[in-house]
Amino acid sequence: MGKPKRRRRRIILSVLLALAVLAACGTGWVLSRQDGYDRNIQRIADALPTASSKRPLPDAGENWLLVGSDMRGDFTETTWRKGEARSDTIMLLHAPKGRDDSYVVSIPRDSWVEIPGHGRAKINASFERGGPRLLVETVEKLTDVRIDHFAAVDFQGFKTMTDALGGVDVHLAEDVYDPSNEWSWEAGKNHMDGDEALRFVRERKGLPGSDFDRVKRQQAFIKAMAEKAASTGVLTDPARLDAFLEAASGAVAVDSGTTMGTMRSLAARMARGGPEGIEFISLPAAETGYEGSQNVVRLDTSAVKDFSAALREDRLDEYIEEHELANDVDKVN
Repeated sequence: MGKPKRRRRRIILSVLLALAVLAACGTGWVLSRQDGYDRNIQRIADALPTASSKRPLPDAGENWLLVGSDMRGDFTETTWRKGEARSDTIMLLHAPKGRDDSYVVSIPRDSWVEIPGHGRAKINASFERGGPRLLVETVEKLTDVRIDHFAAVDFQGFKTMTDALGGVDVHLAEDVYDPSNEWSWEAGKNHMDGDEALRFVRERKGLPGSDFDRVKRQQAFIKAMAEKAASTGVLTDPARLDAFLEAASGAVAVDSGTTMGTMRSLAARMARGGPEGIEFISLPAAETGYEGSQNVVRLDTSAVKDFSAALREDRLDEYIEEHELANDVDKVN
């Protein structure tokens, strides 16, 4: 019996979206501007651990750690400004070998985990304390999955990308109100510019599922941005497309081993698979609770172990289907 047909999601990662557009529009003026986009992308010299003997063994696919941060230029070629940036969004992108489908695993930022050399804390604390390298080490320890590349997008660039597209539309299942900031959105279609989009993806107060609902919001917005960027109105308008690619490349920082060719290769395979070839899920969680005064997410360690084994053994398709892990983000809270 063949594999059961899994449900697909029409989603593309915002941090790689510009590069997917480059892959789809790889002729003419877009290629002539490629060197300029490449110069915009920051490189981080020490983003990945160097002690290979202490890291998980590589698997047959390619794994990227993707982060949304308020870094605002805190990355340079050789330094990390400790304590001056936080990570609101943490995602693991897995691209299986020899296929065009991809998997994106959201890790709740409040996940209570072991941070190498620092004891137990929320996973986003690893980014604040030790930058990309410590976050990579923490995710590798948590998942037993080898990270091949790191990419981060800063929130100011996220706003600029959204505005370059003329805003995007997100569909909400019900009215949402954030009492602490007095922000509200009505059920149905909501058109958001960059400032409102940033509030939407970072806000969690007033959401019944707190951090879990915020993860789905982030995924829903990435879907909306992908659909807008791939629309005829953007692809056929050189000025709008250039503004979007300029904003996207200026918002991205990657490990020093990631070249434009590396990113174009990944983007090309994602373009071949199409938006429906990318599945969004969340790392299995057991419950929420408190550690002292901190509200935390306690992950399901047994399920995380099984999930990681399925990833390394190229069984994610069946595992996601069996455990109903795929996130439905067509309408979110």
